[in-house]
Amino acid sequence: MYCTRCGVELDEKARYCSACGTATALAPCVDAPARYPRLSRPYYDKKIAGVCSGFARYLGLDVTLVRVLWLVFIFFPVPVGLIAYVVAWIVMPRDPVALPATTAPQTVSADRPLTV
Repeated sequence: MYCTRCGVELDEKARYCSACGTATALAPCVDAPARYPRLSRPYYDKKIAGVCSGFARYLGLDVTLVRVLWLVFIFFPVPVGLIAYVVAWIVMPRDPVALPATTAPQTVSADRPLTV
């Protein structure tokens, strides 16, 4: 097998070219579509519990449109929308918390005091 970019001969099991780094046919597809979005309640983009924001993200709609539709369903067929909102609030999981990147811890030695 040869690299299609630089022409270097490659091992049959190689996933990438050792000379230029081009992916071969055995490399995992990088341009694969992302997994389907997970239905969950966000931590930050919410008004009450994040149910409307979670559904908007899952369905790919504008969050304002989802909130207006949910209000219509709360008042129109009795309180079906309110019951559905409370059930979704209980059932939908929260997004995992994104923690900030950590830096290397400072070490204290007897020769050098810790400066703040």
